[in-house]
Amino acid sequence: MTAEGQVGIRYIGDGGETELRLDKTSALVVTDGHAKYTEAVLRGNVYVQRVGGATATAFTGGAAGTPLLSVYNPVGSGRNLVVLGVGVASRAAASAAGVVGFNLWAGVSVLPTGTATPAVNLYSQQAAGSSAVTFVNTANTSGSATTLVLPLGSYYWATAAGAIFTPSFFDVAGMIVVAPGVLLCLGATAALTSATYDASLIWEEIPII
Repeated sequence: MTAEGQVGIRYIGDGGETELRLDKTSALVVTDGHAKYTEAVLRGNVYVQRVGGATATAFTGGAAGTPLLSVYNPVGSGRNLVVLGVGVASRAAASAAGVVGFNLWAGVSVLPTGTATPAVNLYSQQAAGSSAVTFVNTANTSGSATTLVLPLGSYYWATAAGAIFTPSFFDVAGMIVVAPGVLLCLGATAALTSATYDASLIWEEIPII
């Protein structure tokens, strides 16, 4: 099969047709039509769950633990949840020295029985439409244990030396996919006295074909 292309720039009006564009080495030339996630957001397929000013409970993946955020993809949902990004920030400093790691954990699980909070559509800004069942700083009662998938960053506080927080936005870019029957958690590994955090999980919902 042969695919033909045009070397160099051509200016085409709306509705016009042209060959694929090639460079002088015959490589295909492509350019961004929009920002990276614009198409998915405009189609109404991107959701976020978030928490503000949360006091963390130490979480290391144990069954029925309490992460900052949990996203469960129900069996039979007909969609994959493709993780796009994660955000974590410190709001109130700890009052005693310590360190806490923020990690993503995942595993096959039944639906936890804690109180769910609907995810928000990033286009409509309405808390409706998501196939996921999500939980905000809530115990995953009856949920199964999860395993470490991706360490994100650390917050270190020493009252005499100040504090440091490693980068707080992580472009996961689809490396983590939450299939039906899988539970994904964003958890803090320690509960530092007086510390509070903001966190968010962003994903795209794609039909399983």
